[in-house]
Amino acid sequence: MKQYNGITERQMQIGACLIIALILGSIHLALPGFYSTLITLAMDGNVPGLQAYILSYGYLSMAISILMILLTNMTGLPSLPLLIVNGLVFGLIPGIIVSWIGEFLGCTAGFIVMRTVFRSTAERIIAKSDKLSRIDGYSTFRNVFIARALPYTPNVLLTALIASGRISFSDHLGATFLGKLPAVAIEVWLGHDLVYITEHPGRLAVVVLICLVGVVIYRRKNKKLWH
Repeated sequence: MKQYNGITERQMQIGACLIIALILGSIHLALPGFYSTLITLAMDGNVPGLQAYILSYGYLSMAISILMILLTNMTGLPSLPLLIVNGLVFGLIPGIIVSWIGEFLGCTAGFIVMRTVFRSTAERIIAKSDKLSRIDGYSTFRNVFIARALPYTPNVLLTALIASGRISFSDHLGATFLGKLPAVAIEVWLGHDLVYITEHPGRLAVVVLICLVGVVIYRRKNKKLWH
């Protein structure tokens, strides 16, 4: 069994699970009903409900929103409704900033947990798959930045793939910090303008065009990776 500074991988896994359980339990005690409300509203895509729920915390609304996004990124729940709500509740620019912080923290926390708890399992799976081995070879700052910068990518799946690769924590931190900004900006901006489509039809068309061009360029540059 692998050891890191005298600590076995099993001990690290147990420690990580205990820390996560402690954090989640503390949130439950401080905010009863938080998880059930978040899960119900996020799974339903209930934007008005999420908006009302976030605003119910008053001055703590931004902190609660960041916490919600962090948890959705770690658990696999959809975070997009929360990003849209942030643009509506806090305004376009503040909503982008709050969402960016939440996404960055959530992806970083997910990376730490997945690399600590599931690293050996992921290495065994990659070793048995030629395709995954080729993907692992693309685990660089540049490619992680590009992947993070693409809007509407499934964060949990992407984080799991990145965490199983060779990229260092510091490179992942930097690539995620920089990459999530354009992705979040487009997601919040597009969601905001869809709600107010009659007020910003031209701006909405520009955002949609940017998304389409970005996806086409990325797919062409990385086509060989998946074949």
